[in-house]
Amino acid sequence: KNMKTMRHLLCFAVFSFAAFCTFAQTNPYPEENDEYAYAVTVKYQGQKPIITDFINAFFGEESEDELTGYLSDLWHRYLKNEPLDKNEKVTVDTKNGFACFEKVYPPEEDYKGGKMLVEMCYWNCSDGNHKIYAESVQYFDGGRAVETEFSGIVFGIYNNATHKITYVTQYVMGIEVKTGMENLGVIVDKGEYFLTNYETNERKPITEEQYNNWWNEYPVVTYSLPRVGKDITAVINNRPEGKKEIIVKWNGLRFDVQQ
Repeated sequence: KNMKTMRHLLCFAVFSFAAFCTFAQTNPYPEENDEYAYAVTVKYQGQKPIITDFINAFFGEESEDELTGYLSDLWHRYLKNEPLDKNEKVTVDTKNGFACFEKVYPPEEDYKGGKMLVEMCYWNCSDGNHKIYAESVQYFDGGRAVETEFSGIVFGIYNNATHKITYVTQYVMGIEVKTGMENLGVIVDKGEYFLTNYETNERKPITEEQYNNWWNEYPVVTYSLPRVGKDITAVINNRPEGKKEIIVKWNGLRFDVQQ
């Protein structure tokens, strides 16, 4: 009898281990299980979350950064039907799972006459178990794209079973757009100005004027999220030869940069 019980236990253990291994192999997002992953719960009513639920989860956590604080305030004023400033606009397209926050800066403020554009949307994943949420932040000053500490794109992996969303970088989702100047920068050393290659440590002397104009000439990548369709449009801005659009194609689980 004891031997029969042991055989049953052994078979159960082998079956459980095999099932665990199968899940581990088929789960396309192992990042969810990273011990350092940052995840929050998405609360919703109905059968599944919609874009407003993802936004509520994103703004539901305390944040000390200036942008998130402003956007959270703007979002809650919108939800309460409070009047927005004339230079503010919120668009929510529930049907297409898309939202957009816009602010035009008056001449006396930062980014004189410029604009901030924040877009949000989500995709249903082909594995049937997840959704991918994205937030893109773009700044423009006088028609030129501007790089700030908030610029760029971030993602969240939403698990349909746990209702948790795990935030990850664009690189985890397969997005890396090359501008050709990733390893370059400018420095000042003993009163002299240099263009430096961080990969090779090579230096090239430049003028003070070239140093001051560096950020005006540096290419900035912006990401436009789809309101209709599934692909992201990446744009390399501020190039002497003009803007370059790159399609970032959704493959059902992650993205493929067609560059």
